[in-house]
Amino acid sequence: MSKREFVKHLESIIELLNEEKKILVENKGDALTAIIEKKALYINDLEKFRGIDLEDEKIMGLIEEIDSLQELNLLLTRQALSFQDNLLESLSKIAKNSNTYSNIGSYDKKTNINIIEKEV
Repeated sequence: MSKREFVKHLESIIELLNEEKKILVENKGDALTAIIEKKALYINDLEKFRGIDLEDEKIMGLIEEIDSLQELNLLLTRQALSFQDNLLESLSKIAKNSNTYSNIGSYDKKTNINIIEKEV
């Protein structure tokens, strides 16, 4: 494979990573699966370029851009997971506190549940 084809392949990976970033920012989880599958194919195709000179400035620049985008996408993924974890934890605390016994011993199910704590 030629250097030109390798550069095109790296540029395609960059496009894909930018698309993944957009999907992560817009929180479109259903579209993320297709992107991950495409990334796997692109990574497998890199094997074809074994032996290409990686000292070329353009190639190194593209590789650095890929690395940077991949790091950003990983950060966005972790941030989204952290948000989901915190949301689920908050909701489970609310649900846990909504079913209580009253002072006279009878079961009292709260009908109004607040997601935001209003204590001052």
